[in-house]
Amino acid sequence: MHFLNPAVLWLLAIVPPLGAAAVWWAWRRKQQLLSWFGEKELWSKYSQPLPDGRYQWKGLCVVLALSAILVALARPSFEQGRVEFPRGTIDVMAVVDVSRSMAVPDFKGNVKGYYYGGGTRLDMAKYLILNDVVPSLHGNRLGVVTYSGESFPQGFLTDDMPAMDWQLRRAITIGSAPGEGSALVKAFHLSFQLFDLDSDPSHRKIIVLFSDGGNDDEPTALTEALTECRKRGIEVIVAGLGSDVNAAIPVKELSPFDQRELYGKQWYEKDGEVVNNTAIDENVLRLIANKTGGRYVRVRKSSDFHIGSLVSRTEVTYEKGEQEVFFVPLLLAVLFLVLAMVSPMEAVPGAPEKDRKNKSKPGRR
Repeated sequence: MHFLNPAVLWLLAIVPPLGAAAVWWAWRRKQQLLSWFGEKELWSKYSQPLPDGRYQWKGLCVVLALSAILVALARPSFEQGRVEFPRGTIDVMAVVDVSRSMAVPDFKGNVKGYYYGGGTRLDMAKYLILNDVVPSLHGNRLGVVTYSGESFPQGFLTDDMPAMDWQLRRAITIGSAPGEGSALVKAFHLSFQLFDLDSDPSHRKIIVLFSDGGNDDEPTALTEALTECRKRGIEVIVAGLGSDVNAAIPVKELSPFDQRELYGKQWYEKDGEVVNNTAIDENVLRLIANKTGGRYVRVRKSSDFHIGSLVSRTEVTYEKGEQEVFFVPLLLAVLFLVLAMVSPMEAVPGAPEKDRKNKSKPGRR
């Protein structure tokens, strides 16, 4: 057995003096209380002083209880084999387009589940992140950036996948990033900031872009952002989502604000006309992959996208397993405190035995 916090054991040296002081203080307090009742010759006939052994017993219980508490605070433990700690060396940033064109239901029937009921392009993006990217991480970290007219840090780099799962399923919706349009450059720059904030310089960094190719930035600005991406050594994987055929955007798949603005309408309209220029722009997506030396994947069904082999590298470290048994001295401390409290504070009540014997004999008259 060993102690995980052995420094606390030094406090055991002051426990005996504290116990002796507690016994003396209890005896002194008892004498003071008795003196308030009257002279000793009078009250001693009906109350016997607590024997010295009783004080010593209570003091011993207090000392043992304090000692047991200190031993518990020192965290006694037994070695229990080894524990594995997977430590990832890859940081993945999922960059997701949440503009209105991502509400086109090109994948209706291809992604099933409560959270993917509409089968929109965004539904497919979330499905691929949750069912391909997250299971492939194995101790690595994931962050999420959404973008429309502006970019938004939807999730900082973390290996807490249950929390990220909640965020992906519920918080990433059409319009969950502010503004209108598709600001790809701002999304890349925000990704750089999040990497700078939380990523170790030695870690491998990957951006996975889920988009239908919409981009409102100037070509020169986009080229500069992609050049910066390559300069930083960030790998890029581009998932192209959407059909080659233009289609209208269902209002029911848009944000609550748009649904209020277009109440009674079936399709998204602008200036009184239905917007349907929503076909995927593969030229932009291929440009991003080529400029960064990355990969482009056209997603027509969920099985087209698989990056498990790219983000599965982890390091595993081992540490001694510990079985803490602090609860044992704690239970002993409670036991000794109970014994100290239930021990009688008075001797057998009544007059001294010799007085009772004298009263039973007839006295002289």
